[in-house]
Amino acid sequence: MGMDTSKVTSKGQLLIPKHIRSKYGFNPGIKVIFEETDGGVIIKAMDQNYFRQFRGKFKSSIPIKEEWLQYKKEERELEERKIERINKENK
Repeated sequence: MGMDTSKVTSKGQLLIPKHIRSKYGFNPGIKVIFEETDGGVIIKAMDQNYFRQFRGKFKSSIPIKEEWLQYKKEERELEERKIERINKENK
């Protein structure tokens, strides 16, 4: 386990080193969660593994697979709206 550094830009952006992105599934377009702890902040990819950790913790009539599919559908719809807006702005 090494230690890498990065610099926060004026826009609040942060470059995550490639080997860490690859290892932890920070793929382009993936949402992340920032978990505050007493020791600092933990950044986690909101992928299928993230949602699996909640399995059995909440009473729900919707199985985790269906929740994941619904989440991905909503993400896709948001991206399509962004693309439409960008296309309109560029015309």
